Formats: sequence, C-alpha cells, structure tokens
Amino acid sequence: MPSCSVSLGLLVLLGGVLAYALPFQAISENLKQSHETIATDLGLTQLEVNRDPLFDFVIRTINTSCQRKEDIVLLNATLDVYMRIFSSVRHHKHLLNKLSESKQTEVRENLKNLESKAKELKSRLVCQNQNIEDALSELERIKVDDPMVQKKALAQFLQIYQAASVVAESQAASAK
Repeated sequence: MPSCSVSLGLLVLLGGVLAYALPFQAISENLKQSHETIATDLGLTQLEVNRDPLFDFVIRTINTSCQRKEDIVLLNATLDVYMRIFSSVRHHKHLLNKLSESKQTEVRENLKNLESKAKELKSRLVCQNQNIEDALSELERIKVDDPMVQKKALAQFLQIYQAASVVAESQAASAK
C-alpha cells in the first residue's frame, strides 16, 4: 500500500528531524493545545483529511541536516501559505459554519495563535538563495480557499512548524 510507505517514510524523516532538534523544543504546550482544539473542532483526524498529506513534498525536500539555505526558502514559502490559509479560514465560513458561535470564536482565536507563532518563526528564517523553484511553484498553486486543502494543511501544521523551527534554531546557532 503506497500511502503506508509514504507515511512510514514521513515518520522516519520527521523522527530524524525531531531527534536532531533535541533538546530544542519548538512546539510549546500552548501551540499544541491550539492545534489540538482546531483538529478536534474541525475533524482534522479523519482519514480523508490525512490520506494524501498536502505538504509531504516540503518535508521530503528538506535536508535532514536542516542547514541548507534552500530549506529556509522553502519553509518561508510554506509558512506564507499557512498564513494565507489561517486568514482564509478565519474570514470565510467554509470550515467554521458547522460550529456553534462559541466554537467559531474559539477556533478563530486558536488560528490567530497559530498565525502569530508562524509569523514569529518566519521572521527568524532568513535566506537569500532561491533554488527550489519546483517546490515553490507547487506551493503557489495551493488553493488556500479550498476547504479540504485547508483541513489537510491544518492537520499538518505542527510537522511544518517543527521542521521550520529546527531550521531557524540551526541557523541561529551557526550565526553565533
């Protein structure tokens, strides 16, 4: 089953990234809680949402050493897509219309938290090399207003955030 092997490969790669990041803890409890609340309220754990992860190509493209400038460009572009998705979900009712008003407010606040964290992380990722045109083009083609794309992206946010955090931390350490 190809999706299982892709998932296994992603888990191995993510494990390598996470192991490299230790003891650096990029994902705070607050961020985890915000993401968990959104995942529960919007049904992000459903099989159809997780079947073909939206940003697998980004994770596969990143060198596990997380020190290439191309990785930083790619992660900055990915975080840009996330910020557009967060804004779209907050300002359009596609995903929120099935929730109660109080849940909509809660999800919007949690999305603001994720967006704030992504912006802060993006400001720490600095790069001048633009060599990953294929992946960048693919990121530009992502339809951020599509509800299924939004769900897939939200489901994968912590993976991308962790990878970008590791690159940012590595970059900060090498600048010292």
